[in-house]
Amino acid sequence: MNIFIDESGSFVNASQHGTWNSVAAYATPESERKIETALNKLKRKCNANVFAEIKLKHVQEHDYLDFIQDIGLLNGVLFCTATDAGCNDLDAVKDHQYHQAEAVLVHIDKVKYESGKKGVRILAEQLRSLSPQLYVQLYCQVNLIFDVVGRLIPYFVQRNPNALSIFRWKIDQKNVSKTEFEDAFEKITPALLQTMSIDKPLIMIEGFDYSPLAPYMYEKGQAPTYLKELYGLEVNSGLNIQKVLRKNLKFEDSKRSVGIQIADLLASGVRRCLRGGFKENNKAAFLLGKLMVQAIHNKPPINLIAFKERVVEEKHASDAVRNMIRSCRPMIKAANKR
Repeated sequence: MNIFIDESGSFVNASQHGTWNSVAAYATPESERKIETALNKLKRKCNANVFAEIKLKHVQEHDYLDFIQDIGLLNGVLFCTATDAGCNDLDAVKDHQYHQAEAVLVHIDKVKYESGKKGVRILAEQLRSLSPQLYVQLYCQVNLIFDVVGRLIPYFVQRNPNALSIFRWKIDQKNVSKTEFEDAFEKITPALLQTMSIDKPLIMIEGFDYSPLAPYMYEKGQAPTYLKELYGLEVNSGLNIQKVLRKNLKFEDSKRSVGIQIADLLASGVRRCLRGGFKENNKAAFLLGKLMVQAIHNKPPINLIAFKERVVEEKHASDAVRNMIRSCRPMIKAANKR
């Protein structure tokens, strides 16, 4: 499974509601060969070189909607988190950041070795020292990855379980040298993912073949070292979410990655849609929703992140989310419904 990730927006706090930012993950089985064909078709319509990167601002709306429809015929799925920077009060963000850093330190007294305790403190301090902008982006991206794992696996285990034998994460690289965000992402994300998986265990559907996931599963009775050493927690079986991310993670230049270019176009499209920026905004939302996977209890297939209670303030954004709910792909295959 190839999972391509890119973001749209600066994630800087804004004074005006409706200042949306988004992070998108386009997940597609390695056996899917037609994503490049769909992207090149769009580039030709825009009179762009097929070897050059194309941005949403260079694309006519009708051509973009055709592109989403073409992508919708393939086997890939879209996951997205979005946050309205106009609703992200700076004090609320800082308070959220402080509590996340404190959560990393909750079980530090159970760490056996002083070197391990030092590592936990350094991790918490790095999280605490991020700028509000980078923290918001990191938190959105961590939530995206957790959401991808949580819904991608039950979706594909019913349809193409062999696609789950390898997870290849490919994230847009911003510079040749590692950026502050990339460094924080690599060090902090696995710990936050593990914390989230303890609070919200991942769903497993009975009656399906999970054997392709064997390389990422804990063997029964084998407690993971990092949980035992850092938190004193015993886990006998289940998915090692840190391994799912860490085993094959790369930051890649989008100019050389068809998948990241598609993720960029989709992230930009979702952001524009939430801002009401398409002439046919409801149609755009409906088509984007058709790429997404149904969430539990039919919650929005797009994960909306807020650091205080209000999430959606504008009618065009709430209309877009409703259209995504209406059109998203069902989690359970019709033939398997009870």
